[in-house]
Amino acid sequence: MRYLHSIALPVTTIATAASITPFDLPVNPLSAVLLRFEVTRTVPSALLLYEALDDLVTAITSVRVLHKGEQIIAGSLRDLMNLNAVFQRVRPGASKLHPVGAAVDSLVFPLCLGRRIYDPDSCFPATSRGNLRMEMDTAAFPAQYTALRLSVETIELIEGQPKEYVKYVTQSRTAVVGQFDAPLPIGNPMLGILLFDTAIATLNTDVSSWGTVKLLKDNVEQYHPLSDFVTLAGMLDGQMGSNFLLDAGHVHKFVAADALASMTDSAAALISTGKRGYAYLDYDPLRDGIYQLETKGAADIKIRAQGASATAVRYLPIERVMVG
Repeated sequence: MRYLHSIALPVTTIATAASITPFDLPVNPLSAVLLRFEVTRTVPSALLLYEALDDLVTAITSVRVLHKGEQIIAGSLRDLMNLNAVFQRVRPGASKLHPVGAAVDSLVFPLCLGRRIYDPDSCFPATSRGNLRMEMDTAAFPAQYTALRLSVETIELIEGQPKEYVKYVTQSRTAVVGQFDAPLPIGNPMLGILLFDTAIATLNTDVSSWGTVKLLKDNVEQYHPLSDFVTLAGMLDGQMGSNFLLDAGHVHKFVAADALASMTDSAAALISTGKRGYAYLDYDPLRDGIYQLETKGAADIKIRAQGASATAVRYLPIERVMVG
């Protein structure tokens, strides 16, 4: 077997609060798209490094991969980053970070089109030129950076004969205090659902927009007859490799007399970064499909929530689309 790791979009400057020009992706079976953002640092502050990175993720408001106009992948960069980390086990990485003025930072975000990266049986099938395209929208860029540039590379599995690929598109709604339903797609088996809760992401209380959740298939409880969103969020945190509790005694020692006094960051950065606010309903825990949620033939499939905060929620069903 062979793969091709090649550039689909050379380094291109992208405008703040704008859409990029859509571009074509390769025609060979496609395993993953690698988004690399390159930025020039304007605020030389080590303490604000992580806040600046998080603000950059927030600024990429929508990334979309479409086949003949149908969305295959769609969501904010943060949604897609967390989904790929928990389901496909691939995480973003930094090739260089320098907290000094005029330094160039480089960050890479992988987006998989199969259940595993490099899997020739699970990737997007070969298509014709112009059918598979990528689009992206941005909000205002963080003040700590300027000259945001994007390059895109792809992983093609030229000898792959995919039997399946995955589709994940963000759904959103405003929760209500009390019971509400979030409808799910019908037709393809479902491997998991990533959930986002604005209240958990931004508040320092136990109030949750999702509250408790259950999965209903034709009004019969399945998999999650009743689960607490906060428990599911803690499970996601562990699945994605959090070491906070395991390394609770880990500390950093500073020599400078004013080091501790200088270690301040904005409250917003401390409560709204990374994966905070996310939870995961896992219907493929063994990664072999035996627990997948079958939807074919159902009349109605939904998440029923009992929330305590009327704030925005999002959810990304992961559909297993069979080829042929």
